[in-house]
Amino acid sequence: MSYIILAPHADDEIIGCYELLLAHSKEIKTVCFATEEAIEEAVLSSQMFSFDRSHIDYLPTILYSGDTLVCPDPFGELHPMHKRFGFIGVNWAQDGHSTIFYSTNMNVPYIHEVKYSGRKQYALDHCYDSKRSLWEFDHKYFLFEGYSKWIRSWDV
Repeated sequence: MSYIILAPHADDEIIGCYELLLAHSKEIKTVCFATEEAIEEAVLSSQMFSFDRSHIDYLPTILYSGDTLVCPDPFGELHPMHKRFGFIGVNWAQDGHSTIFYSTNMNVPYIHEVKYSGRKQYALDHCYDSKRSLWEFDHKYFLFEGYSKWIRSWDV
């Protein structure tokens, strides 16, 4: 199985998909971002977790029927770009493909508390030091995570 993560902003891949990045780093083909600036900003993250960076416009050329799309939860996210990326996942799921939804704002029912080891916070600090003020005083970014999977019926 291979994964393609949709991350509207650089840092969303770590905030929302850290456990997936650790557990399935060899199966993650690409992380697609919304802008060229985000692609450049994610260089340290791509090195740390060994994924290719791409622009969302290239998604149709790199996404195959066997891939699992990982994207923001369009119903639990507030940011318009997160919703837009999330509905790409809804369409992928409605076409019968496996899709995993994640949240960066932690306001969805499937979020769970993770044991604090400091590694997720370190990854965020190391890869996105300029954004540190986002999670420095709001620990939800590295203390909670979770996924909602939509799977093809023949995979069950």
